[in-house]
Amino acid sequence: MKTRSASRVVSIAFFSLMLTLAMTQVAAAESVKLEGEIRGAKCTHFQTECFNDDNHIALEPDFVLVLPNGDYYFMPNLARAVKARHAYKKVRIHGDLRNQELWVDKLMDVEPKGRRSKTTWDWSDQDEFWESR
Repeated sequence: MKTRSASRVVSIAFFSLMLTLAMTQVAAAESVKLEGEIRGAKCTHFQTECFNDDNHIALEPDFVLVLPNGDYYFMPNLARAVKARHAYKKVRIHGDLRNQELWVDKLMDVEPKGRRSKTTWDWSDQDEFWESR
């Protein structure tokens, strides 16, 4: 009888620990504003030179945001077509950072010479589109 209750206590403690760890992972997102360049994920990961041409962009399976210091982040909630459209351009992204994933809320083109940045993709616009259907 004591063995059964002891194993039950251990099981409940283990389950509570796993639940707590899962909740901290969800809550660990950090709201950030990052500025960098969108580049091919394979070229960036393997540190090879990427070419800004239609053939290379068409064959690149995914794109990442590369910061000036060399750090890079995947953008899983952004469609590949949107990332390809902004490939090799400077962008500013507002979103939530979780490990090496950047969940994008807003994507803005950074204009050279201090001109005003233009919002080219906004998560709230996507929500409004689907709610109108």
